[in-house]
Amino acid sequence: MQNKSLLERTLAKMEKSQQKKKEVVEYMQQHKPHLLWSVFKTNRIKDCCNVLMFRDYLNWEQKLYKANFCKYDKFCLACSTRRSIRMIQRFEQWIQQYQLYNKHRYHITLTVKHNRNQSLKTVLNKLCSAKEKLWKRYRNWKRASQKTKSFMNYFDWIISSIEVTYNERNWWHPHIHILACSDYELPIVVEYPWWKETHLNKELQKEWYDVTWDSYQISMRKIRVDQWYFDRNWIWEVFKYAVKFSTLDVPHLVDLIELQHNRKYHFFSTYGIFRWWRLDKEDKWEDKGFVEKTLTYFENEYIEDNDDLEIETPNNKNNNPKKTPMGIQQIYDEIFS
Repeated sequence: MQNKSLLERTLAKMEKSQQKKKEVVEYMQQHKPHLLWSVFKTNRIKDCCNVLMFRDYLNWEQKLYKANFCKYDKFCLACSTRRSIRMIQRFEQWIQQYQLYNKHRYHITLTVKHNRNQSLKTVLNKLCSAKEKLWKRYRNWKRASQKTKSFMNYFDWIISSIEVTYNERNWWHPHIHILACSDYELPIVVEYPWWKETHLNKELQKEWYDVTWDSYQISMRKIRVDQWYFDRNWIWEVFKYAVKFSTLDVPHLVDLIELQHNRKYHFFSTYGIFRWWRLDKEDKWEDKGFVEKTLTYFENEYIEDNDDLEIETPNNKNNNPKKTPMGIQQIYDEIFS
């Protein structure tokens, strides 16, 4: 896998995304046509990533320069992956901009008690209700009228996301991933080291039980983020796609899409320093020579269009270059593996 070029890895992953997209759209058209509310939306989904434009630069660097993304990242594998990578890049920029290397960072997972007889809507509503109660405590901690102080007040900023998974044993399993930063080194204990090792904080566990009334399953780990190293394993859990495509078949995925369409759940939120956090819309490209390749998706594979092959250098480049949207500059083995 390491010997393959960026182009080969990208095409293999995009073909997998195309196949998943085709299955989802066909199922929607047969069973849930109201989710494809217009011809424009249907065509936009079908055209997603059908044309990919790569650039091989003269310094041997290779990048996916442009693609027509549909941006429906709740069920489009390519778009959700692109969004996740951009969010990680943005997070790294903020860490560098605010020089947050000296703080302590933690990854927290919160779950709610559920069983096989409960629907996804019931479990997701329970999780979101508990989440809002916890964030309300966090927002109101400075008010004199707030009787109880939240454990979350130790943190300067919080980034949270909801992930939804499914398996035959536990059925629907929505849970919250949190990335938080603090000036304090908070105590973490390890339970069940002989069976399934669990890292947690007793104070947070008690507060989560008070909020949910019946759930105490949490996880809390300290992660490393400094000037030369980012612990992407745990950071990725927060910024990755909200839907775990590998655990959902098409009918379950469409059920989740329909629920999100009707209820409008907020799967991603930020607090503290990162509040109102937004992604950059554009990426500025350096003025350097390149060889351009365009590939079109046709009959389950990408075919290179040799007629569009173009060699461009700073000398023959247009004086008014186009501003192009940020492409997927890293193609992510973790998601598609």
